[in-house]
Amino acid sequence: MKFKFNKTGMMILAWLTVVVLGACGTGPGGNSLVGVAGQPTVTSDPPAATEPPAPTAIPIPETFGHIIFVSNRDGQKNLYITSPNGLDPARLTEITTESTNPRISPDGSRVAFVSTFNGNMDIYVLDLATRTTTRITDAIEKDSSPSWSPDGTKIAFESFRDGNFEIYMVNADGSNPTRLTNDPAGDSTPVWSPTANEIAFVSNRFGNADIFLLTPGGSVSTLTTNTAPDSAPAWSPDGTRLAFQTYSGNLSEICLIGRDGLNQRCVTSFPSDYGAPAWSPDNNQIAVNAKQNTGYGINIYNINDGTKIELSSPEIDPRGNPVWSPEGLRLVFQAQVNGDMELVLLLIPTAEFTQLTSMPAYDGDPVWGNQ
Repeated sequence: MKFKFNKTGMMILAWLTVVVLGACGTGPGGNSLVGVAGQPTVTSDPPAATEPPAPTAIPIPETFGHIIFVSNRDGQKNLYITSPNGLDPARLTEITTESTNPRISPDGSRVAFVSTFNGNMDIYVLDLATRTTTRITDAIEKDSSPSWSPDGTKIAFESFRDGNFEIYMVNADGSNPTRLTNDPAGDSTPVWSPTANEIAFVSNRFGNADIFLLTPGGSVSTLTTNTAPDSAPAWSPDGTRLAFQTYSGNLSEICLIGRDGLNQRCVTSFPSDYGAPAWSPDNNQIAVNAKQNTGYGINIYNINDGTKIELSSPEIDPRGNPVWSPEGLRLVFQAQVNGDMELVLLLIPTAEFTQLTSMPAYDGDPVWGNQ
């Protein structure tokens, strides 16, 4: 099923259109010959009128990789995999308890996820080639929010095993669990830098949710000290800065800050109902689920020139955070469609929305791997 958003789509399509202008030239036997002195000028019949060539659209590059998502189409939440066109989805996990929160390793070969067994939430790793699953944590309290190190050898996560949330690190095979933070306040949602041994996380150790930076050696530095809560840190692909949400009551803005804590600014103009920010692969744009004038849609902000694109369809109600495709021309997200939660693909250059799943079940929490 496809939905098209024409007005914005026409504007975006103009970015990818090249008009080839026809040109008429002259040559031997053309329409004008200079006469010899004292002799009449000889002219040929004018050429037949021709229509200028129609505009030629530059082909939009194909995408690649696979989308991994969560679905309860078989009765409980498990991980599934599908191609970017939504064809031939296949179940990945066979665990008899619910599995959520997938996170793909940097090389695209493994998926860390959270599963609950006997009432206890732990972290597992699935090898996509062999479809084998390894349990990584086994503490008696909740372990969640896995995040891969840049080299794929370690996983940072939040744990309640010490009576409050702290940040831990473990080898990708489950060995050598190490506590990284030790504070009476809650430390949660670790996000490993894609380029360095630095982990951004959220903590209320100053009485308000702020964003901090942590190294595997245990040193902690403060990034934000806003009077309003800050959350949902997201690293830029080059590792130089973070996007995050800063709240004003129940509304928020999307802001940026350097990894050194400098140059904080917001890309949004006023507080609204925004989701978590997602960086484009080229570091130049941020996509976010946002409330628009006529409902909810996807906003895309160019962080260099400050421009904004709003994309929406009346049949689609985005409910989750968008995820970029590897080539940066598409977004996938979960959305309410005809009363059901489905995966939807957005082709940005044409503003075309395509429904990828159509099961009477929950389909959501997508991540996009490059394999």
